Amino acid sequence: MTHLTLPALLTAAAVLVLSGCTEEKTAPAPRAPLAVSSIVVKAADEAHWLETLGQAESGAGINVIPEASGRILAVRYAEGDLVKAGDVLFEIDPSTLRAQLEAAEATRRQSEDEFAQADREWKRQRNLFNSGAGSRKDLDDAASDRTQKRAALAQAKAAEAEARISLGHCEVKAPVAGYVSRALFNPGTVVVSQSSVLATITQNDDIRVVFAPSDRDLAGAELTKETRVRAFRSSGEEIPAEIDYVAQTYSSSNGTRTVRVKVPAEAGILPGEFLRIRYMTAVDRNAWRVPQRAVQQLPDGTYSVYVAKDGKAVAKAVEVGLWEGADWVIRSGLEDGDRVITSHLIRLHNGSAVTTEDAPAGKAN
Repeated sequence: MTHLTLPALLTAAAVLVLSGCTEEKTAPAPRAPLAVSSIVVKAADEAHWLETLGQAESGAGINVIPEASGRILAVRYAEGDLVKAGDVLFEIDPSTLRAQLEAAEATRRQSEDEFAQADREWKRQRNLFNSGAGSRKDLDDAASDRTQKRAALAQAKAAEAEARISLGHCEVKAPVAGYVSRALFNPGTVVVSQSSVLATITQNDDIRVVFAPSDRDLAGAELTKETRVRAFRSSGEEIPAEIDYVAQTYSSSNGTRTVRVKVPAEAGILPGEFLRIRYMTAVDRNAWRVPQRAVQQLPDGTYSVYVAKDGKAVAKAVEVGLWEGADWVIRSGLEDGDRVITSHLIRLHNGSAVTTEDAPAGKAN
């Protein structure tokens, strides 16, 4: 009989203990599939939009110029007011022009008396001549004097009318509706008729938005007045717009092409305001739209999405177009009926087990 030494007995016992531990250890439980959100995509024609900034400008700026000379008594508006055509903007001292009108009225009355006297004399000479008691020369002289007095009366009436109009011009009125600038002359300043510019009115009913896409942006696309265009304020509010001018040449200095968009007056766009302009240059045929958050850019610059298939996340390389709202237009790489995963992308890899919620086919919103 072979006798075991104590060290050998201890070693054998340790082996038995370790063997028992190995037999009792179980395999780890499989990881549960990750619940993800998804959307089923379907191809459709998608408009190809480009976006840029445009700046509003007035169709025409009108200078307010007095038609009467004199000292400014008052300014009747506040800087930046929206005024209507005919609103009084300035008042000019009427004293001198009122005196001129009174003098013209007096001259007119005097001319009326002189004409009346000449008319009576002509009639008297006509009666004398017809009766044989007067000479032809006296009748002709009376007729000539009567004609001269009639002309003088007409001139006096015209001078009176002109003086009355000039007096009315002491109220300097807005020639058009729009936003009026600050007054360029203060009360007490003497201004000159047809010379001094008192203020400028920017018309609010003829606002255009100008933008300048480059030849690189257009990439050969043709812009016309029929091109679809959309305008947005910084708040996101969309303003109705349509193109009313397209330059037929590119600028030689920066390679851009001037385009002008007309917006309605009631939109309240102010000259100088910046708007976001989107204009359609083409249509992507049979493209798909997916939420922007579903698209990943890879280190090599390409793009991919995860598609749920047979309970797994499958990475698909895609060719992207432009953004449309919160979506990204996918030009190629997908198929109708693909269920694109839109959540937990950072936790996914190719082949990850997933479960998805049912979603209707269609465009992503």
